[in-house]
Amino acid sequence: MSKASVTRPERVLFVHAHPDDETLSSGGTIATLLELGAEVTVLTATRGERGEMLTERLAPLAGDAQRVAAHRTTEIDAALAALGGPAHLWLGGRGARPTDLPERRYVDSGMQWGPDGRATAADDAPADSLTAADLGEVVDDVRAAIRSTGADAVVSYADDGGYGHPDHVRVHHAARYAARAEEVAFAMIVAPDTGHADVTVDVLPVRAKVRAAVEQYRSQVTVDPVDPADPTALSWVMPHGVREHAPAVEAFRHDADPQPPAPQTYAEMSGQGKVAAVAVALVLGLVTGGLGTVTHQQTVGAAAFPIGMVITTLLVIGLTVGIRLLYRSRAMVAAIGIGILVATQVLVSVGGQGSPLVLANAAGYVWTFAPAVIAALVLAWPDLSGLRSRTAPGRE
Repeated sequence: MSKASVTRPERVLFVHAHPDDETLSSGGTIATLLELGAEVTVLTATRGERGEMLTERLAPLAGDAQRVAAHRTTEIDAALAALGGPAHLWLGGRGARPTDLPERRYVDSGMQWGPDGRATAADDAPADSLTAADLGEVVDDVRAAIRSTGADAVVSYADDGGYGHPDHVRVHHAARYAARAEEVAFAMIVAPDTGHADVTVDVLPVRAKVRAAVEQYRSQVTVDPVDPADPTALSWVMPHGVREHAPAVEAFRHDADPQPPAPQTYAEMSGQGKVAAVAVALVLGLVTGGLGTVTHQQTVGAAAFPIGMVITTLLVIGLTVGIRLLYRSRAMVAAIGIGILVATQVLVSVGGQGSPLVLANAAGYVWTFAPAVIAALVLAWPDLSGLRSRTAPGRE
């Protein structure tokens, strides 16, 4: 539900991945809202550094990320002006970054075409790409944009990113989390013919503006000439040869889910969530360290089987390995290790030099050194979760 008062126009934030996305997928709605007097802001996540350069004049720019970014910046400036002049922000820049953090740039992750004809992740996404960034950081930047613009509603892609582009999918999740956290409405762009739209916008009255905006993206699409028999028709050819037709209506679906899916890994948590996760891990370490210090000397049977040493060692292994696999977080594992060491040292110091808790025997030596060694090994193994599938090369 909109929070706009009767004393000011509604404020809408469109969140997109690359220059041209705002025009090709929601340009008609942006132009319509502006004509109706709404305050519209377009938030763009990357500068499309890995996009193709289609014209002969622009072809020499291809592969030069900085020059491509500079050119596509001029294209989006011209396209937004053609749509009616919405405000514009770059994700991670002024107005779209928490004020206590230095500004940063998110780089185009690239893509390739999968065997099913849909976009999939590139196998060479740069380290500073949008998909390599911490999702919590991206969410915080979108939240900053919502606050700086006073947005009443956020609009972005559906959960598949429209056609599978990894940057689009990341933008969907970040925008959705951010809208929920800021308690503003969230709407997803859907195809008009899916039958799942909650809102449709007749964009034919602003077709001339949309055509003028699309024509600014000469590096990305080839716009078909005006058809004298149907001046409202608008189509363009994509770099992979597919011709797309602008619909007569643009469609959106409300986010009816009361909460977005809970973050599954440490990287997907918000900043506050990460602090809480590390704090919980530290408490688990303290509890484990206390129990281990008290029980590691326990033995059973006539052979004095070191049941305490075995159980406490297995507990440390299970806890650290389990947290690393479940949350893929070195920070949480480090907190557990620190908690175990602190609890052990505190209990030993309380008992003094003659403390019976950690004796100079095999069990004592194992408990003294094993948790640190186990934590170090768990921290050291590489994170293989970022490996991407390899498919045939394509375009962004």
